[in-house]
This record gives sequence, C-alpha cells and structure tokens, in this order.
Amino acid sequence: MRKLAIAAVAGSALLTGIVTASAADMAYKAAPVPMAPAPFSWTGFYVGANVGGAWTPNNGGSDFGPLFPPFIVLAPQAAIPTLIPGQLDVLGGGGRRSGVIGGGQVGYNYQVNQFVLGVEADAQGTGLNGSTASATRSFGPPILLATVNQTVTVDFGRIDWMASFRGRAGFAVNQALFYVTGGGAVAGIGGSTTTVINGPGIAIPAGTFVATNGGDTTRWGWTVGGGIEWAFNQNWSIAGEYRYTDFGNRGTTFTIPSGLAAAPIFATGTSSSRLTVEQATFRLNYRFGGPIVARY
Repeated sequence: MRKLAIAAVAGSALLTGIVTASAADMAYKAAPVPMAPAPFSWTGFYVGANVGGAWTPNNGGSDFGPLFPPFIVLAPQAAIPTLIPGQLDVLGGGGRRSGVIGGGQVGYNYQVNQFVLGVEADAQGTGLNGSTASATRSFGPPILLATVNQTVTVDFGRIDWMASFRGRAGFAVNQALFYVTGGGAVAGIGGSTTTVINGPGIAIPAGTFVATNGGDTTRWGWTVGGGIEWAFNQNWSIAGEYRYTDFGNRGTTFTIPSGLAAAPIFATGTSSSRLTVEQATFRLNYRFGGPIVARY
C-alpha cells in the first residue's frame, strides 16, 4: 500500500511538470512579435503655399512704319535713307526684369514602389514687369538738313498673375522625392506702351510721344521644370522648385501723333515680344490623412 502511494505521488509530480512546461512553452509562443514601421508613402491629396522670385529675359522687337514722306524707309544707324517702302525693324534687345511672386498650390500624388505620379495646380500673384526693348537710330541728309536721333522704347506690360496646371513624375528615396513637372500655363498681362523720342529736325516733329499699344490681356502658354521635396513627417513637406514658362509672342499696333491737324498721324508701327518667365520657389505642403503604406 505504501508503495502504491509513493507511485501515485511520483506520477502526480511528473504530470504537473509536464503541464507546467507545456504552459510555459505556450506562453513563450504567444509573445507578440515586434513589427517593422510602415514605409513612408507620398500617396494622398495635399495643399500648400509658395513664395519666390521670377525674372523675364531681354527679348523684344518693333517694326516702325514709314516716316515722312510716307514712301521713304530710313535705314537704322544710316545717314542716307533708302527709297524702298515697307516696315523697318528698329528694336532689338532690352532689359531683364525681376520681381517677387507668391501664392498657393493643390495636388494629388500616387506612389507605386519608388515611383510617384501626380497632378498639381498652382497660382501666384506677381510684382513682375514684362520685358522692355530700346534702340536708337539716326537719319539726316539729303532728306533732312541735319542728323536727327530717334529713340524708340517698348514696355511690354506687367505680369499681374500666373497659374499652371501640370503633371508630376518623381522618384522617391524614403522621405525625399526628386521630380519633374510640366503642363499648361496662363497669365494676366497688363497693357504695353511705346515711347518715341525725336531729336530736333526738319520734317520730323521733335519731342516725346507715348502710345498705348494694347490693354490688359490673358496669355496661355506652357511650363516645364523640376524640384526636390522632403517630408519631415507623415503630413508636412518642404520643396524647392524651378520652372521655365513660355507665353508666346505678344504683338500690338501703335501710332505716333504728329501734332498737326492736316496730318495727325506721324507714324505707325507694331511691337512684339516673346514673353518668357523663369521662376524659383520655396514650397510648403500639407498632405491629408495619416500614415499610408506604400504599395510594393
């Protein structure tokens, strides 16, 4: 009987050890496994603000019509006129203009692997004046008794605002995005003016004449550029961007009064400018939503 009791106690102890070991093993297997943080993704809608600078190159031109008498065309920088009727190109390059721009943008990005595709629209107000062009020509005997200098300056108008509608394509390296962008652009352009300064001379009215070439206008064009964007958390990012925009040629017709009742128009002409803008902006964006896992 005593031996039976001892065997029962031993069996109970063995069974208890097995159960305890199994429970400990199960507890170990149930311990949570730490998960790696979700990779950053650029996918999502965003809004933001931008500020920077813009500048226009020195391009412009003007065709100045026949002077007096109407069938004579005076050659630039020449003392003797030619007798060929037609228009006369008197204007070449001008001065570069620059100004501050600022506005906002809205867009959407979609990331697959390390590639990011998106669309964006932005708009800026500007303190930017359009390009100017100026040139001086001389003419004199035998039509005039003395050489007369004439200076023609065309101001191609201020740029009040600009906007663009673009696609974006980029390559993401974690929280850095390198991208290119391009699309359509539009701008509000102010009226341009032409100023003609004539020196004293016979048959050429001396003085300063200012003509308004055209009123405010809206110009469409295209834009292309690129930038680098860096996200310093899941929602906020900063970027630097450069773009080149071409709004095409703007041409206007002007007249210069003579001050004489019998012949009120002294000369007619056209001025034109290829309006291009380069800009560099700093951008701050906020992307809506929390952490989003990139698709791989």
